[in-house]
Amino acid sequence: MFATLFLSLVLGIWLIVGAFAYQSWKRRRRPARHRRWWVLAVSTGTVGYVHTLAYGMALTRPAEVCGQQTLDDDYPLTHVRVDVFPPRLACYWTNSATYGPSHPTAAGTWLLWCGAALLVAGTVAWALALSSRTPRWARAGTVLAPAAAATIWAMGVAPLMRLSAVDLDNECFRWQVAHLHSAPAGEIVHTERGFLPPAVDCVFTDGTASLISVETLGLSWCLTVFLICCAALRLLKAPMPLPGPKPR
Repeated sequence: MFATLFLSLVLGIWLIVGAFAYQSWKRRRRPARHRRWWVLAVSTGTVGYVHTLAYGMALTRPAEVCGQQTLDDDYPLTHVRVDVFPPRLACYWTNSATYGPSHPTAAGTWLLWCGAALLVAGTVAWALALSSRTPRWARAGTVLAPAAAATIWAMGVAPLMRLSAVDLDNECFRWQVAHLHSAPAGEIVHTERGFLPPAVDCVFTDGTASLISVETLGLSWCLTVFLICCAALRLLKAPMPLPGPKPR
C-alpha cells in the first residue's frame, strides 16, 4: 500500500516536471504541430514504461509485486496474469470473481497507450501536412488503419494467444457461461489457435465457438481500409507541376 502511494506521488512529480520541460521547449523552438505530438508521445511512453518497471521488475516477479490485498490476507492470491505488450499485470484474488482483479501497473499502461495515441495523431498530422495532391483521407487512412489493427491485436488477440492451455480452457468456460443461451452446450474437448488468419476456437462436444470473432472482423475491416487507401494513393496521385522560370 505504501509503495503504491509512493510511486503514485513520484509519477505525479514526473508528469509535472515533464509538463514544464515541454512548455519551455515549445516556447523556445516553436515546432510544428506534429513534432509537438511526437515529443509528447515519446515522453509519455517513456514515463509509462519506467513507471511500470518501477514496481520491482513486475514482468519477472509478478507474485511479489501483487503482495497481499489486505494486511490480514483475508483474500489470498490465486494466480497472476502478465501481458508483455502493453505491459500489464493482473493480480487475481479469491474474491476476483466478484470484484475483478487488481492492476498495480495500470497507471503505466494507460500512459503507454496515451503515448501511442499521440504518436499516431502526430503521424496523421504530418501525413496531412505533406505537399501532395493525393486525397487527404487516403493519407490519413494509411496511418490510422494499421494503428487500429495493432490496437485490436494487442488488446483482444495477443492476450489469448499467450495463455496456457489450462488458462485458455478457463476462458472458454467463462465465455460459455456468459453466452449460456447461444453458446454450444457440452464440455470442452480442446482448443485451437492460429495466427494466419487469427483464430482462437473453443471446441465443445456440441459445436465450436470463436473467442475473437469480433476482433477478426475488425482486423478484416482494417485491412480492407488500408488496401483502399493504398490504391487511392497509387491511382489518384497527380504529378506536381514543375516550377517554371522566375519572372525577371
